[in-house]
Amino acid sequence: MPQEYYSPRSGGAVSTVTMESAAQLIKRGHDVSVVTARDENELYSVGEVHPFEMPRREGSSLWRRQLSYRIGRWHGYSWPFYDVFVRRVLRLIAQLKACPDLFITHNDFVLADILRRTYPQAAIFCWIHNETCTEYGRLDEALRAPDQFVAVSDYIRDWMVARYNIPAAKFVVVPSGVDLEAFRPRNGFLGPGGTPKVLFIGRIDRNKGPDVAADAVAALQREGLDVQLTVAGGLWFYGNKDPMSDPFFRMLNDKMKRVGANYLGHVARSEVPGLIREHDLVCVLSRSNEPFGLVALEAMASGCAVIASNRGGLPEACGGAAELVDPDDGASIVNCMRRLVLDRAYLASCKRRSLDRAQHAPWAMTAAKLERALAAKGIADIQGRSHLRPTDNLNLVKS
Repeated sequence: MPQEYYSPRSGGAVSTVTMESAAQLIKRGHDVSVVTARDENELYSVGEVHPFEMPRREGSSLWRRQLSYRIGRWHGYSWPFYDVFVRRVLRLIAQLKACPDLFITHNDFVLADILRRTYPQAAIFCWIHNETCTEYGRLDEALRAPDQFVAVSDYIRDWMVARYNIPAAKFVVVPSGVDLEAFRPRNGFLGPGGTPKVLFIGRIDRNKGPDVAADAVAALQREGLDVQLTVAGGLWFYGNKDPMSDPFFRMLNDKMKRVGANYLGHVARSEVPGLIREHDLVCVLSRSNEPFGLVALEAMASGCAVIASNRGGLPEACGGAAELVDPDDGASIVNCMRRLVLDRAYLASCKRRSLDRAQHAPWAMTAAKLERALAAKGIADIQGRSHLRPTDNLNLVKS
C-alpha cells in the first residue's frame, strides 16, 4: 500500500501478512513478485521484490504537492501522491519478466480498478485487512473490478458487505496465521515463575487501549499485588515524530510512570517474538473494532494468556482461547487480570489453551485457503496467461 512498506521495520500487519503468505506460496511452487514503495529501512527479501521511491511532503515542491492534491481531489484518491504511486506500480509491473497470472492488491480496490482497465484479462484479488473507505469517483467500477475479495475475518467481510452492498458470495474469508517457529513459548512457561509480567504491544493510539491495560495494572498494584507492565510500540511504524508532542502519549506516559512500566518504544519485527515470550499475559484491549488481531495469535503461540476485547474480529482471532472483555468496562478487566495474577493454576490453563489455539493457525493454512479460493475461481490452472500484455491504459493516471 502507499502508506505501508514491505519492511520488517516500518511495515505493519499488512506487510507481515504479505510476507508470510508469499513465503508459503513460494513453498507451494508459485512465483511471487512484490511491488512496494520503500523508505530508508530494509525490506523483506521474500519473493522477487521490486521497490520504488515515493515522494514525501517534506521533500516535494509546493507546486508538486498542489498538483498531486488536485489530481487526488479530482479522482477521489485517499492518499497523498497516489497518482505517483499508481504510475510507478504500473511501470514496474510492465517491466516484469512475465505478466502475472494473478494480481493481489491490499486494502486498495482503486488500484484493482486501474489494473482491470490496464490488464482486462487478468485475474485480480483484493485483500481487505481493515475497514476500508474511499471517495473514489469510479467506486462502482472499482467494486466490480476484483474477481474475488479476500477478507481477514468474518467481521471485515460483513462490514464491507454492509457498507458497499457487495454480494457476500464475492468474498472469501482467509484468516491470518502465525509463525510457529518464531513465536514459541519460553522454557518453563507454565511454571509458577516470579512476578507476573503483563505486555501491551502495538501502535500507541487510544483505539488500541494501552491506557486500559495500564489502568488495570494500577488497580492491582493499589491492592498490593506485584505486577509488572511493559508497553511496546510507537505512534506509527515509521517517522520521527516526538511522542511527547502527542496528547494521548503524554497521558499514557503519566500512567506508565505511576505503575513503573517499562516503555520500549517501537520494536523491530525481528525482536517481537523474544519480547512476547518473556511475558505471561498480553492485553489486546482495542476500543475500536480490530479487523483481526494478529498480535493475539502471536501472543498465544508464545504461550501467553490473552485478555482481548470482545469487538470486531478479535473473538475470531482468539478462537475461544482468550478472556474476552468489554474494553470500556474497567472493573471486569481488573477482575479478569486479578484472577490470572493470583490463581497460577488458572493462568497455566489459559496458557495451555492459548498454545492449542495457535497450533491450529499456521501460515500454511492461510496459503491453503488462498489456493482454494484461486481454484474456486478457476485461476489455479491459468498458467499460460502470462502472455498477456497491458492495454494502452498505462497513462490512466496523468500528471
